[in-house]
Amino acid sequence: MSKDQRTDLSARNNVRLSTIFAGRICQYGRAFECIISDVSVGGAKVKLKNPADFEKFTTSTPVQLTFERLTDYKALNAEVAWLKPNEDVVGLAFSDPELRRRIVMKKLMPNRWRIAMQENGHKTEPVTEPVNEGEI
Repeated sequence: MSKDQRTDLSARNNVRLSTIFAGRICQYGRAFECIISDVSVGGAKVKLKNPADFEKFTTSTPVQLTFERLTDYKALNAEVAWLKPNEDVVGLAFSDPELRRRIVMKKLMPNRWRIAMQENGHKTEPVTEPVNEGEI
């Protein structure tokens, strides 16, 4: 992860929403159950359900985060940004294009997402899915 990416993460310009969603961090064909405790267009904070899984992650590791709440497959590509070993918590920075991330956030929690965006002065124009899934 570059210095600019770390600066962007620490600035947290994105609206962050507290959640308690079940999910999975997928890496190299394996899936690790987790609880997603906050999420934004930029990334997520997740707690691993099995503390023994924590040792499998290092910073800059590419992963995918899936949300069990979504019925269709809407995984987001990410990179491990930081680790808190004493809490079994992993910080993820999403790497998909912003439009794709916004679409997933809107599907994940449509009302909370819209309200949070309005409260923080962000434009709330409709976010629609591209006709061709390959566009995202």
